[in-house]
Amino acid sequence: MAAIRHSLAAQFFRAFAVVAVLVIATLGGLFAYSMRDGFSRYLLEGELVGMDAFVAALSEAYDPASPGWPELVSNSQVWNDFLKHHFRPERPEPIRGHIPPPPPGGDPFQISMRVFLLDPAGAELIPPGLRESLSAQRPILAPGASVGDPPVGHVGLTAPRSGRSQSDQFFLRGQYRNLALASLFALALSAAAATLLARHQLRPIKALESGARALANGDFDARIPNDRKDELGQLIDHTNALAESLQASRDAERQWISDTSHELQTPLAVLRAEIEAMQDGIRKADERTLTEMHDSVMRLSRLVADLKLLSFTREGREAVAQRRADLGHLLQDRLDLADGRLTQAGLTLTRSIDTSLDITCDPDRLAQLIDNLLENALRYTIAPGEIHVSARKDGETVVATFDDSPPTPPAEAIPHLFERFFRADASRSRNLGGSGLGLAICAAIVATHGGTISAETSPLGGLRVRIVLPTEGRPSDPQ
Repeated sequence: MAAIRHSLAAQFFRAFAVVAVLVIATLGGLFAYSMRDGFSRYLLEGELVGMDAFVAALSEAYDPASPGWPELVSNSQVWNDFLKHHFRPERPEPIRGHIPPPPPGGDPFQISMRVFLLDPAGAELIPPGLRESLSAQRPILAPGASVGDPPVGHVGLTAPRSGRSQSDQFFLRGQYRNLALASLFALALSAAAATLLARHQLRPIKALESGARALANGDFDARIPNDRKDELGQLIDHTNALAESLQASRDAERQWISDTSHELQTPLAVLRAEIEAMQDGIRKADERTLTEMHDSVMRLSRLVADLKLLSFTREGREAVAQRRADLGHLLQDRLDLADGRLTQAGLTLTRSIDTSLDITCDPDRLAQLIDNLLENALRYTIAPGEIHVSARKDGETVVATFDDSPPTPPAEAIPHLFERFFRADASRSRNLGGSGLGLAICAAIVATHGGTISAETSPLGGLRVRIVLPTEGRPSDPQ
């Protein structure tokens, strides 16, 4: 029971119901007040029309020599007698054949308490006994005066507190009853609308809850159907995008584990075979055997180091010691160091590097980036071949390109070159060495500097790697 009371459906229904009740109560109250006020005005206007004889009597009783009706104003009994004699209210209408008797006192509509008399300036000569915010006045003309002449005074009447007669009261009660029935009907209709609206709003929320529970249970294949265009529809789209991202991350993690174990398996198998051969006496621990084992260990060491660097860099834990450095000088230094190896391998190195390419960066990481790209070109370019490196400033960025001569990876393989352990079978085989992480590490280093790296076919016939780095570096910690 408590769960139902605190459910979203109950909360939605209570919220909509409370709003509906407040709106209907407010409108009903305003309508009832307006109806009562309008009915009072209607009765008041009707009573004013019936004051013709009384107004005429006041006009005849006016004495220009003694304005202001002093004989009526000075004596309340004379005023009351004058009022009773000249003001004859209409007889109440019968209700279902019954004529109600007048209330005690001979003043069924409290006329003596409601009539008041004013002088031409609007000052009260005889104030009303019952003061109401609603009242009406009629001008009193002097005897023999014509319409348009200034009045000698005004007679007024305040609105009745209740119906003029039992018929009027019966009419008001009927209207109030109809208003109450209409309000109840509106409340019932609002409750039904609140129920439907709550269900309509809860349907996507329940779907979101089910989808979130599936994600929490590791079911990243689950998707939430969406036919809405509002904020809830956008939330569903974001949740589905989150599920796709988690699914891609899970698949990438599985692929990462599979590729890592596969890469580690080869040097471990070599080491195991060498050790078992020495244990069985098949091979001796001579210089050749130890060299092969040392090469396997070094390959393992490089692979583990690359994995650690790549993992830390992609997770944002690799510190980037940013400071101002000239990328042109850094490129020249690394190219000078590699020039001898490239020449020995039958490759010609050319360069086109501008000066004053100052950027905010980590020079050590960029040196590793340059070395990896040169090593990649050295390993996969067929001799005799050519490697060309260029760098220039482009607005607020520095653009560096590394071009090599054939072979070039297949077109379908180029978008995947920066993925971990990816090799294009035609020209990137394990027989050439390497861990398969060089370009992935390059992409991670560029990302930590807030730049971009891409690959395409080179004009030299091989591969072009294009790097764009901001001159001011990354403003915050790499994530």
